[in-house]
Order: sequence, then structure tokens, then C-alpha cells
Amino acid sequence: MLTPDITLVYILFISISLSAGIAAIYFWVRIYYETKKGSIAWLLLALTAIFLITTSVFPSVAVSIPDPTVSETILIYLGFWSAVYTSIFAAAGFMMFTAFRTIPREKLGDFLLEGMVFQKNQMVKSACSKKCSLCDKYENEECPGCVAKNKHAEEKCLIYECVVDKGMTSCMDCDVVDTCIKYEREIDKCPMSDRAGIFAEFEQTANLFKRSTLLEYVPHMRYEDAVIEICLRLYGETVNTVLVSTQPRTNLYREKLADLMDVGAMKFIEISSTVKTISEDNGIIKLPATELDKFFDLTSKLPKDCTIIFEPLTHLIVSEGETETYEFVSKMVEKLSASEITLIGLLNKPAHDEKIVSRFEGLFLNLADITHSRIRIAKGGREEYIRFYVGEKFYMEQNEGMEMQASGLQ
Repeated sequence: MLTPDITLVYILFISISLSAGIAAIYFWVRIYYETKKGSIAWLLLALTAIFLITTSVFPSVAVSIPDPTVSETILIYLGFWSAVYTSIFAAAGFMMFTAFRTIPREKLGDFLLEGMVFQKNQMVKSACSKKCSLCDKYENEECPGCVAKNKHAEEKCLIYECVVDKGMTSCMDCDVVDTCIKYEREIDKCPMSDRAGIFAEFEQTANLFKRSTLLEYVPHMRYEDAVIEICLRLYGETVNTVLVSTQPRTNLYREKLADLMDVGAMKFIEISSTVKTISEDNGIIKLPATELDKFFDLTSKLPKDCTIIFEPLTHLIVSEGETETYEFVSKMVEKLSASEITLIGLLNKPAHDEKIVSRFEGLFLNLADITHSRIRIAKGGREEYIRFYVGEKFYMEQNEGMEMQASGLQ
């Protein structure tokens, strides 16, 4: 029989256990619903709280009812549920261990939270494509932003009216913005007109691709132009680049981007089905398609903040098979992310089944596509554009002599 003092202490602990257990059940069930019922793990933790409550309550029942039958039943009950929960947690541990070995590290957050929705600061754009969220008037709440202001205004901005009439989101969607008289006449009225550059996106190509991006294309959109555009822009932003391709496109890129190779700002890797060993031909490193893993040896010493443009995803899926290509790309995404190297992959979307496309999309953090003369990038629920502006002219010719530092592609 327990003494009165011990009984009071025991009741105190039982009360704390019950209160904390009920709170734990409540919070974990709420988390389960907040994650859109994405992970059963949260319900498991709620059930665990129930089990932990019973481990504190049942012994008190056994003490207060000194019946051998009751005590045996409680012991069997506790032993059974102890075996169930330890087995479940062992299985959960195995799943987590497998996930850490097979899922790219940057995707682990999605795997663990499964459906968790985080609110991000809204990027408020204007019709002329300036970002109202960067404007002092917007930050000081003197202006609600271009769209909100013009939507109900009696006298609307002519640029806003033009964009609405054409069914566009901003002037970035328009093919004639570079020669648009209306734009030139009206842009001075924008409070952001004194900011450098017409489009913020033009000066932030490297930032737009900062996270791994899958660029989807259709053959008639001439995705080669997009590759050349990205390479030239990255060169203008002093970002070293490695372009991975296959023939005959390697020769095309070599012709258009030869100057970048000559100054050491760019390297080429060609995945070839004809060579048997790694070799170099006219400045192009040739990697046998049968030895894809050696790609990681070639790029192991690249400095951080450089970019790898990997063009032949579709070619590898067709020639090497979906499974082998998926394993290679998954490993590539993980390793490059760990090394802080930007990866841009290209995929011929119509050439594959939706399941295959969806599977490879899951490896990348951002998705992009080519629409007319621009690249549309989906980042965190918003869209950014890169217009084909540079072409064959270098807009930063003063960068001649820039060297690829410690490239590791000797």
C-alpha cells in the first residue's frame, strides 16, 4: 500500500502525463491535417501518445486492484502494444534510412513533410514587368501596386491597358517590347523607372537558375537557341559553365560558343556512343555513354557557383533506358547540389510518356519551358521569364580573358 505522500506525488505525475498526452494527441492530429493528410507518420505519433498514457495509467489500476487476473491482463496488454510500437518505429527507421540513401537531399524536405504548405512573401509585379514589391511606395503602403491600383482606377496606365487588352501578364510576354513606342513613352511614369535595367530578370539569369531546373521543350521550338542564350548570359554574368551534349548538337554549340571556349569561360562534354574511353577532341571532352559514372570524376573539382547545362536527357532515356538514366540523374542532382553547383537539365517532353516526364520532374526543384522567344521558369508558385535577347552578340565583351578557375576538366 502506498503512503499518502507517495500517492500525492504519483497523482501529480499521472495528471501531468494525461495533460501532456492529450495535448500531444491534439497537436499531432492537427499537424496531420495541416499537411493535407500527407504523412501517416504524424498519426503514428498521436497513437504513440495514447500508448504512453496507458503506460502511466494502467500500473495505477494494477496497484489499486490487487487482482492477479487484472494484473496479468494489464501486463499482457502493455507487452503487446510495446511490441507493436517498437516494430512500427523500427520499420519507420528503415524507411527513413532508405530515403536518405535514395532520395536527393534537396527533396528530403518534401518527403518528410509531404504536403506542408508554407506561405512565402508575395512578389508583386507591374504590367511593365517591374517588381512593385521592390518599390519604396509599395513598401511604405503609399501604393497598392500596379495591378491593384489600375484595376479600379478611372484613369489607367496605358501600359496596363495594353497588357490587359492583349491578354498578357506583363510586357515580358510581348515580342515587340524592344521597339514599342508606347512602352518607351509611358515607362518614365513608373516609380521604378530609375532602377537599373528594363527587366530585373535580364540581370539575374544565374539567380533564376540558382536551384536545379528542368527545362522542358518541344523540338520545333529550337531549344538549341535557348541553350546558347543561357550560356551567353551566364558568360556575361561571369559564371563559368559546362555544357553537356551529344552529336550533332555538340558541333553546333562549338561553332556558336567557340569564343567562350577560347577564353576558358566554358567547357564542353560530349556523351558519345562511339568512343570507348574518355578522350579530348578539339577542346571537347568525350565521355563514353557506357561509363556515365565517370562524369562525376570529370566534374568533381568544379568550383561552387558554376553551372552545368545537361542537354541529352532524352537521348539517354532512349538509348540507355529510363531506369539507368533516372539513377544517374538522381545521383547527379544530389552531388551537384551538395557542391553548390547549378544544374539545368533539358527534356523533350512530347517524346516520353507522362509518367516518365513526371518522374524526372520530381528530381528537380524548378520547372521551365520554352515559349516562343523566351524561357518561362516556374519558381515557388510564380513565373519568371528570360527573353532571347543576347543572341550571337556578347553584351559583356569586356569579360575577355576570364579563366575557368580550377575547372577539373583537364
